[in-house]
Amino acid sequence: MRIDSRLAWLVLTFAPTNAWSAPPVLEAPASSSEPWALPHIEIPDETPAAHAAAGQRYDLAALIDLAEQTSPETREAWNEARADAAAAGVARSAYLPQLAIDALGGVQRTPLAAPSNLVPKGYFVSDTREVIPTITVKWLLFDFGRRDASLEHANAMTFVANVVFTGAHQKLVYTISQDYYSLGASTGKLLAARKGLETAQIDNDAVSERRRHGVATSVEQARADRQLAQARFATVRAQGAVDLSRATLSADIGLSPGTALEVIGSEDEMLPFPPADTVAQYVDEALSNRPDVIAAKGKIDAADAATREANAEFRPTISAMGQTFFNEGQLRSDSGPWSSVHEPGAAVFLQFSWNVFDGGARRSKLAVANAERDAAVGEYQHTRDIAGRQVAEAFSALQTALASTTAASEVTRTAVIAHDAALAAFRNGLATFDDLAGEANALTTAQSDEEDARASAFTAAAALALATGQSTGKSANSH
Repeated sequence: MRIDSRLAWLVLTFAPTNAWSAPPVLEAPASSSEPWALPHIEIPDETPAAHAAAGQRYDLAALIDLAEQTSPETREAWNEARADAAAAGVARSAYLPQLAIDALGGVQRTPLAAPSNLVPKGYFVSDTREVIPTITVKWLLFDFGRRDASLEHANAMTFVANVVFTGAHQKLVYTISQDYYSLGASTGKLLAARKGLETAQIDNDAVSERRRHGVATSVEQARADRQLAQARFATVRAQGAVDLSRATLSADIGLSPGTALEVIGSEDEMLPFPPADTVAQYVDEALSNRPDVIAAKGKIDAADAATREANAEFRPTISAMGQTFFNEGQLRSDSGPWSSVHEPGAAVFLQFSWNVFDGGARRSKLAVANAERDAAVGEYQHTRDIAGRQVAEAFSALQTALASTTAASEVTRTAVIAHDAALAAFRNGLATFDDLAGEANALTTAQSDEEDARASAFTAAAALALATGQSTGKSANSH
């Protein structure tokens, strides 16, 4: 039964549903003029130990859910996003005053000079004992855009990190989808090989029957035996390909190679729809939705902010500082009687600071910021070019794969008819064994090619979704 399935598209926005927490909602930099809408993707607080439940059968969505729990790529991208979010918090803290509590305590013995008409020996010794706790408040009032630029840079980098995580998520989904359909193709080839083995056995039986009636020759019998042996070999090799595909899928999910993973096949799924629009429309969609394009644009915004921050370093700063303290101390001179103080004190200052000369450090920092900005612009243009090429390639690959699937299905249908006709003719002495063996081989090849074509169609649909940055759960080419 053929069903309306768009799974190759929908999986690219699949989000796991167990043991996950939502990431912070990040807005696009204010200077951006491009669409920045991103899907909401939930992120785990801690990495759970993914495992394949015994006896459970996994479809593609369940496999993606399993992979999301252990993927080191998405985990790394998420931790980088957390780090950039924390950096933005550091930048915001510069707008608040700084509060510090200090305490100074100790003793001091200080010889001091004195007029000899007052102190005959020409000096006196002062002893002090003090404990001075102090509360200091410092607040940067004006920095001429330095903090604003720093915060804009941090916010842009946080947004970029969040977009990069989205891209890592989509790439993981595509990888698992590709492995899933590759396993389906290998399984289909194994079934084709087994059918080929059955066909070889039927052909061998037909030769043996004719041999018993003295019609077939010993050469034909030997060829039939060889064909049967080759079919057994092809079956063993196809089984090995299935095992390898399953191991690859398990490894990409993050499971141990020996994990028993029972996968639900895609043989009942309807083939993806052909592209509904022109390739130019898909390219436009990619330039608006692809995470790598969005991230590259965000890096330009971050570089612009870094340049403004470097320029602000040439300007002065104005800060206010206040102190309040309590002096608990004693003083005496030349071992005389102690004098004590137990009084609070306070001070208020306005600080103007302007770094006039720094050996060229600020100028070098500005040159670095300008160079990084130029590099970000170049990366953005390069990313757009790559996106356009990948969309065009995926668009063409999907069209070709769908056409190949239709053609391969027709080849299989005619190969079945041709083999049945050759078998009937051979049994009636109207065809040679070479004719029968050729049709049997053609049938096995056609069935294997059809499985390859189906897998290529699903993989190409997933590749086109990845290339266009699908993020709404709706296929761009659905009817």
